[in-house]
Amino acid sequence: MLDPHQPLGWLIRLPFKLVSPSSVMPVLTGPNRGLKWVVGAGNQSCWLGTYESDHARAIAARVKPGMTAFDVGAHAGYYTLMLSRLVGPQGRVLAFEANPANAARLRKHLELNDVKNVEVIEAAVTDRNGETFFRTNDDVGKYGYMGKISETGTPVRTVRLDDFPTPDLIKMDIEGAETLALTGAARLLSEHKSTIFLALHDGAFEQAPAILKQHGYRIEPAGERELWGTPP
Repeated sequence: MLDPHQPLGWLIRLPFKLVSPSSVMPVLTGPNRGLKWVVGAGNQSCWLGTYESDHARAIAARVKPGMTAFDVGAHAGYYTLMLSRLVGPQGRVLAFEANPANAARLRKHLELNDVKNVEVIEAAVTDRNGETFFRTNDDVGKYGYMGKISETGTPVRTVRLDDFPTPDLIKMDIEGAETLALTGAARLLSEHKSTIFLALHDGAFEQAPAILKQHGYRIEPAGERELWGTPP
């Protein structure tokens, strides 16, 4: 079999490159298999169903029907769709996304799949309610629209996790704002009910785990820059 990373791997990749980015395709495999996805909304592996497969399996293993889950940094909704399917009609997912372009793609995917158990919160998750600036990368690139909180850019609403009902599970991947988000979740963390999957960026590698430890959470590595925070 040809390795897609080798020179002749272009033979494997070629059919996928011919698909229009605006096409709506069923996800081919993985936890979102059969769900509808806009091909150009993020990495090709999203509609192939192989996006972050190790992390997706690890998260899926901890989700049960009826749970409430937060997708903090929902992007175009790959994990949101997975969580929605896993928690089922009796469960609930809150999807937080600060980037307006990504939030629009997220809503599109929810609409395409007639998802009823997800609420989209178009806001940056920080340590206070109010407004901040969000600097976006207008080049879609291979991962879709990316961005982060900045001193300039698009004005966006900010929210605290403490102002939402305590979830059973949190997946958080917010490009360096993890420390701010966890600071704004002091009440939630003190309740020791939420299992947390955390992707670390920039200056959060030491600060974010320290906040979890202060609240008694056990830290378990989940990858090169990811960890699990498990309540005591």
